[in-house]
Amino acid sequence: MVGSVWSLLPFVLVLPFALWTRQVLPGLVAGLLAGAYLVHPAWVAGLDAALGYLLKELAVPDNLRLMVFLYGFGALVGLVRVTGGVAGFAQWMGQRVQSWRQAMAVTWLSALVTCMAPDFRIITTGPVARTLFQRLHAPLAPAALAIDITATPLCAVIPVGTAFVGYMISLLSASARHHGSAGTPFAVLLLSIPLNFFAWGMLAYGLWDSFLRSPRATPVNDSWSTHPLAEAGALQRPPVLSADARLRLSAPLARAEWAAEWAGPVPTASRSAGPVATAAEPDPPDPLEAVAERVPPRLANLALPLVSLLGLTLLLTWLDGRAHGASGWDVWAQANAAKAMLDALVVTLLLSLVWYACQRVPAQRLVFGVVAGGNEMMSVIVLLALVWAVSAVSSDLGFAQFVGRVVSRWVPPALLVPALFVFGCAISYVIGSSFGTWGLLLPLGASLAEPAHIPLALIAGAVFASGTFGGFASPLSDNTVAMATVMKLPLLAYAQYKLRPALWVAAGSTLLYALAGWWLMRG
Repeated sequence: MVGSVWSLLPFVLVLPFALWTRQVLPGLVAGLLAGAYLVHPAWVAGLDAALGYLLKELAVPDNLRLMVFLYGFGALVGLVRVTGGVAGFAQWMGQRVQSWRQAMAVTWLSALVTCMAPDFRIITTGPVARTLFQRLHAPLAPAALAIDITATPLCAVIPVGTAFVGYMISLLSASARHHGSAGTPFAVLLLSIPLNFFAWGMLAYGLWDSFLRSPRATPVNDSWSTHPLAEAGALQRPPVLSADARLRLSAPLARAEWAAEWAGPVPTASRSAGPVATAAEPDPPDPLEAVAERVPPRLANLALPLVSLLGLTLLLTWLDGRAHGASGWDVWAQANAAKAMLDALVVTLLLSLVWYACQRVPAQRLVFGVVAGGNEMMSVIVLLALVWAVSAVSSDLGFAQFVGRVVSRWVPPALLVPALFVFGCAISYVIGSSFGTWGLLLPLGASLAEPAHIPLALIAGAVFASGTFGGFASPLSDNTVAMATVMKLPLLAYAQYKLRPALWVAAGSTLLYALAGWWLMRG
């Protein structure tokens, strides 16, 4: 059974279960259990194997570091919110931003200081953008799309100071030994960046969608009718309310309509209570928002932690690279960026707590902000743990060996790169993990490309592009989940909304990789 078509079963089960249940967790659990029972076909042994895969992945130092980072990042954001930092920034920007394009410009420019990791960008920028676009009575989905495009696709093409760099370098280093490529892994990474056609295509689409697409302006009292998710038929229009009722209930009402879509039919007794009562009941209040609304806005409570985090991240990344004996640009390539970011986050959390305590912020509120903010990231952490476990069980089932045999037998050398990209897009969409896709396919691509004399940089560009597709577009991606959570959008509807442009860009990228393969074979 190892190395056979059965090795595809865990991945094949994930997406149908997620679409059937409209939840991502059941699909991942089904894939993990199916793979574990294929490895150990016995009732108790299979269940123990599934738990063993999960616990093993949770104990991996890099995975544990990422989970701690995500929880700590949520805690920092929670602190900023309950001390008025996010509200202060939104108020400061709201006084200066008066139009859709100005708001989009601020959203894009904020990427200059938040592009170190996709989760960092989403968690930091999302709450501010949501408040800003709600004040403009503008739909939130295009703003979420702009942040998403400047998260994973942008981080994938930045060669220094991001959480992706260290992982990419380690994969390229291992693959280069088998591929016989000349140059350092960092040099191969630099060459692969222009060849990540999907990332560059999404950035170009995002600029067009944010600033050149028209019409965007809509009457402020009818913004729901132009909401992209409503246009796609994913949502039903809420009842028309008075201006005062809209002011009090617009955000909860929208969330309640989305929640009602997943909750199923509303009982008859509830309908009789009227549209406002019915809509408000399914949506519990956000505890952090409830506290944040009662705190005076204070811009410094966002600015100081953000400056501290950015400065410490760059400093500790540089120091870590220097500790490895590197110099020049190699300092950034050799540094453990993930470790530096976690260290910077912990120091920033401690400094922020001292800063807020000096302002006489009650300790009870600070503890609440840390715990509530961190808990908001638990859904992302659970999804990541299951994705890692599913990838591990598929590896034990011989997934890479089976795919290698099939591809080498049926794919012509000229079509190897586009086929690898398309296959990687399918895998990354199903598992929702850029890192998982890169770890699975880069060694496989290097070994398949060696007989065809295809440069490792082109293979790396295609593999990194395919993982970027899933990290951006998949409903299982932690970035998609975080973005939908922060912006209060329904997960699957938002994933469907951004899948269409992603598929068009992926199709264009496939054509470019096919032309690159044809050119290489022609030469």
